[in-house]
Amino acid sequence: MRSRERGFTWAALALVATGVLFAALAAWALVERSAIPTELNGTVTTLELRHEKHPGVDDVWMVSIDDGDHRHVDTDVAVHLSEGARVQKDAWDSTLVIDGSAHQVELSKDAHAMLVLAPVLAVVISALTLWTHLRTRALRHAAQ
Repeated sequence: MRSRERGFTWAALALVATGVLFAALAAWALVERSAIPTELNGTVTTLELRHEKHPGVDDVWMVSIDDGDHRHVDTDVAVHLSEGARVQKDAWDSTLVIDGSAHQVELSKDAHAMLVLAPVLAVVISALTLWTHLRTRALRHAAQ
């Protein structure tokens, strides 16, 4: 019976780790769209607006700077960009320089919300997993 409990403990830990990882990745993706953690240095080669289910509300902006690597950016960043524009920004700096003109970038409402929600999700996942583990353990001992 002990090996079953250990197996469940490892499964519970894996579930918690996976939940925390997904919450952290979601938060990171939204923070990264602000361009704050990203170093940008080059010329905008493409700027593409992709409409989603609700145009004007959940649009996706993709930008490519010199390297051809497309980055998803917030609307607040994209509206200042144009193809051929020269951009410069150091990683973790909130000032984006476009053709010599400085623009402040900040986290979106979605990013702020996810930075609050991610730790809450981690706690909820941990609590539910612990509760399930303890409840299952109590039921097994009561059945013996």
